[in-house]
Amino acid sequence: MNIESDNIVSLDEWKNIKKESNFSDYLKVLSFNDLMNESTSLMDQIKKSEEVDDLFSKTKLMMNEFTFRLEKESKSLAESVKDLKKQIEDKLH
Repeated sequence: MNIESDNIVSLDEWKNIKKESNFSDYLKVLSFNDLMNESTSLMDQIKKSEEVDDLFSKTKLMMNEFTFRLEKESKSLAESVKDLKKQIEDKLH
């Protein structure tokens, strides 16, 4: 049997993609107040945890959701969040 390796995804990679997708869907249904509370909780987790990769992924998704919502209200505020996200990514990479 000849299978192209381009179509193969590791189980761990698939789980991570699925987890990110579920978290992103979860963030979309939250009210803005609940989104703020969730971000506060995430910040507390970041301060206490050493598992940076999973929390970094959640942080990116949360910032994307903030940016998406803020673009409807204020382009300049959304740009500020995008800049902040880029600064965080630059520091971690």
